[in-house]
Amino acid sequence: MVATVVHGAGIWPLLAAADEIRLKNGDVITGKVVRKFNEKVVFNTSYAGDIQVTWSEIESIKTDEPLAITLTDRTNLKTTLDSYENGKAMIKLVQLDEEGEEEREHEEKEISLSDLLYINPTPELSGVGVNWSGRINLGGSVTQGNTDTTTVRLDGESIARTLNHRLTVGAVVNRATNNGQNTQFNNRSSIKLDRFISNKWYVYANNTLENDRFRDIKLRTTTGVGSGYQVFERPGLNLFVEGGLNYVSVNYYEAEKESYPGARWALKYDQRVFGGSTQFFHEHEVLLGLDSASNALAFTKTGLRFPIVNNFNASIQYNLDWAGQPADGRKHTDSALIFNLGYVWQ
Repeated sequence: MVATVVHGAGIWPLLAAADEIRLKNGDVITGKVVRKFNEKVVFNTSYAGDIQVTWSEIESIKTDEPLAITLTDRTNLKTTLDSYENGKAMIKLVQLDEEGEEEREHEEKEISLSDLLYINPTPELSGVGVNWSGRINLGGSVTQGNTDTTTVRLDGESIARTLNHRLTVGAVVNRATNNGQNTQFNNRSSIKLDRFISNKWYVYANNTLENDRFRDIKLRTTTGVGSGYQVFERPGLNLFVEGGLNYVSVNYYEAEKESYPGARWALKYDQRVFGGSTQFFHEHEVLLGLDSASNALAFTKTGLRFPIVNNFNASIQYNLDWAGQPADGRKHTDSALIFNLGYVWQ
């Protein structure tokens, strides 16, 4: 497909059918509509790849093929768009068969462009279906000779997102041996359910289970509720902050069991950098004991993911776990510099 820009009244012939956006300044852009979100239209062109066009600067829009759209009243349609006058468009409601193929067109309807909320929205925006995303990473090494060592690290996260809910499940496993003796043996799993009460605000319930033989933790359970704010949630940029109350219970291998109420603060951030080819990410979670300031826990993870091919990537990250009151004979801080190979889906 050849994309063309038309300035003023000058028209360059198109070599293939294309979608068309006419701007208020008279320019016409041809190519392919990818999606609309956050008052921006992503438009694919042959000369500049994907470009973003501000929705309020668009005078008319026309598409050759049916697109999934969501109106401001939350109606979801499959239709072509055909603007015939400023700020308005005619939509053709398309009937689909069981395989999702176009069967026939029925009634036409006029809408204002200001009523068009999304084009090709994801399930969490349209409210139709579930958007599954996630990742799994594997790292390790084997050394034989004067020293026989083996290290294995496996971690993963899966997120199910709908319009009003987000379920996040994660787990990490670390194993290491040196000459047949365990030198690292820990696991951590978590589950969190978010219920959005507005576009940005949500309430959540979470639970975390942790085991670490070398920190004397047989089982640490953290359960809580709270609220969060989704600052950004779009391709290439995500950020939320949240806080709430938790109850922490710890069974030790040697020390006496303890439990206490706590306050929780967490942040999760990722962003595409270096032209979108690399992802920077940072997460942290802090638990403060309400009975004693020394009952404090902190977990952080910061790193970069680099694409390899298709959905495979490599990553480097720095993890830090800190305990204000560790078991007797244990240190406050555990840190690790980790290299992984991973697979992502979305």
